[in-house]
Amino acid sequence: MFSPSVPRRALLAVTSTLMAATVAGCGDGNETQRYADRVRVEGFALVRTTYSNGEGRSYLGPAGEGTPPVTAPGLTLTSGGIDTSYLFYDYLATGRGTDSDTGTCSVTVYEIRDRAKAVDYLDDDLNSSQQRAVRDGTSRILHLDVLCDAQADT
Repeated sequence: MFSPSVPRRALLAVTSTLMAATVAGCGDGNETQRYADRVRVEGFALVRTTYSNGEGRSYLGPAGEGTPPVTAPGLTLTSGGIDTSYLFYDYLATGRGTDSDTGTCSVTVYEIRDRAKAVDYLDDDLNSSQQRAVRDGTSRILHLDVLCDAQADT
């Protein structure tokens, strides 16, 4: 019968430990990505994640006005802000949150106001019934940008 060598057993133990740490959420991504993972938008489902100079998250949820409840560790949002009327989205809120694992992070919430552009932007991230709901106005798309100080400084 084959008996595994000590180095092979050690490799298996290390691999098992790393897999368990990954499943537990240890060491996943940078501070910005980890903080974005903790953001929740009440009544909305995450449909797309992108990373480019910060974490971008797009959410699908019911039609409505204003900013739905957005929560994350230490997050305080304020509404209003810069005029983005020339863009295809409306600025809804911005704020900062702090977590011991990530430091201080900025969060900005937008709504993609042009329903056809929202569907085009998300393309295959929405199924046909979700696309139809966005187009007919029974659902809407929110986009959140997250950037933590640790990545803003680099």
